[in-house]
Amino acid sequence: MVSQIESGRLTPSLHTLGRIAAALGVPIAALFDGQPSGSIVVTRKKDYPVVSFDGSSERWAVLGAGLFQGKIRAVVSTLGPKERGVTTEKVIIKPGQMKLFYVIGGKVALHYNGDRHVLEAGDSALLDGGTPHGWENLGMKRAQALWVILG
Repeated sequence: MVSQIESGRLTPSLHTLGRIAAALGVPIAALFDGQPSGSIVVTRKKDYPVVSFDGSSERWAVLGAGLFQGKIRAVVSTLGPKERGVTTEKVIIKPGQMKLFYVIGGKVALHYNGDRHVLEAGDSALLDGGTPHGWENLGMKRAQALWVILG
């Protein structure tokens, strides 16, 4: 399986990455390339690492230095028609760690601490990532959102 991941024939889920990291005795962050300070990393769209989740159509294209590196992390999340994104139990965020949610395309509902907020392309929300939250695609076409994790 590792050779399939390395060759790009298989995209591992976050759960699978966790199992690989545990087997190697390293944190998940060690599986992603680190960059020295004072450098620039240009990543082409075709080369973005993609993270998938068991039981969900949601996919994350990891932008910039990587999902687990630095103080700012960003992913473009894609969700199929009428689908719900992964729950906060599957994505660990520390209380007080802020998230910016920006709708790139589609009509979505952002669920936050029991409340539902309907957002469309160009709308955004700033939220405490440690509070239960998630999103769903309300439309019949694919929806995309940018998640920026701060801190």
